[in-house]
Amino acid sequence: MDRSAARARVGRATRAATVVLATLAGTSGQAAPDWTAMPPGLLPQRLPVAAAQGWQVQTEAADFSASDATPVRGFAGDWADYHPRNGHNLALQQSRVEVRITHRGWELAATARGDILVDGSRGSFDLVHAYKQRLTPADGSRFDAAAHEQGVVWAGLRVARSWTLLPAAQADAAGLRLTAALTPLSVRRLRITDVQGSVQYAGATGYVFDATTLQQASYRQFGGLGTRDATGSGFTSDIGLLWQPAAGWFANLSLVDGVSRLRTARVATETMRLSSSTRQVDPRGYLDYQPLLNGQNSAQDVRLRLPRKWSATAGMAVDRLIPALPSGSLVGVRWERIGGLDLPALWAALPVRQLGPGWALQLDAEARWHAVGVGVQGPLGGVWLRSNAGRAGQASALGWQATLNLPW
Repeated sequence: MDRSAARARVGRATRAATVVLATLAGTSGQAAPDWTAMPPGLLPQRLPVAAAQGWQVQTEAADFSASDATPVRGFAGDWADYHPRNGHNLALQQSRVEVRITHRGWELAATARGDILVDGSRGSFDLVHAYKQRLTPADGSRFDAAAHEQGVVWAGLRVARSWTLLPAAQADAAGLRLTAALTPLSVRRLRITDVQGSVQYAGATGYVFDATTLQQASYRQFGGLGTRDATGSGFTSDIGLLWQPAAGWFANLSLVDGVSRLRTARVATETMRLSSSTRQVDPRGYLDYQPLLNGQNSAQDVRLRLPRKWSATAGMAVDRLIPALPSGSLVGVRWERIGGLDLPALWAALPVRQLGPGWALQLDAEARWHAVGVGVQGPLGGVWLRSNAGRAGQASALGWQATLNLPW
């Protein structure tokens, strides 16, 4: 096929896609949506509080789970479908439920959230896979184990406030707005796991290993020590900055859990030293026999911080660039970061005239797990679904969100 024919096919495909989008979204006559029309992120974001004079009640429920090495629904299973990355592998779960009351830039919210982040070396994940599948590694195989898990479930009462630092030149824009939030909270469940060391398979002699492990769990006991179902307290804070000097484009910078402090007393703690060497020479030159497993159980006060969640989002109107699209169509980019995990994405919001004023079709594609999201949003709320596979049981990333907004 020559280049001219290829260009012609690309042109026809582009025109056909534009017509399809225009048919879905309607073609004219709607006010341009602002930043509130953009799709939700994978992580919580600190967005401005509505500046409307009246009271509003907003409810939100969301969940996002992703895993590098296995489908998210198989992470606790036998790892039969195993596809790790080179280097570090991660697993992430973010879930939250909120009820918010807003009035004149103020927000009061009751919120419950669960945060789980697992970060491990390739050797750690390979070792777990071999154990779950009852595999015999090749002779001389070495696994360098380095893994960390932190899971926290908490509930709190958040107070947030937005201030207009610079007014906008146009009435339908937001100008420059600063938002800050503080959440006193109660820790409901806590789990921390650390593994460091190495394991080598030596064929006829079996495994040679030298490792240390740490487990802390607020919901159980180790050797009768620790407070079962221990709870704690603390706080977390967020900050956000929205810039929208004119209608048609915006940029938002968000930091959730920027400063946080959590404390839980008398958490069950188990530390273990695992060594396949049962004897060693002490400093005086005598043989010192050691058990294969040497551990200690205790009850400890745990102090920690929630992982910071960065987010930068920008959007602009594109109806002038693509006249076939309805007025107010937006496209944008988003970058999110938690721990060492970066989550870049592209998104679009297209007004849907057939459903009425204020409705938009939302599309999103993130690059880390190649998950695609689609949702619809209206004046009273919206729904959102995300996946990177046609079947949920095969997906390495799954997410959903539902919102409901009611004037009071």
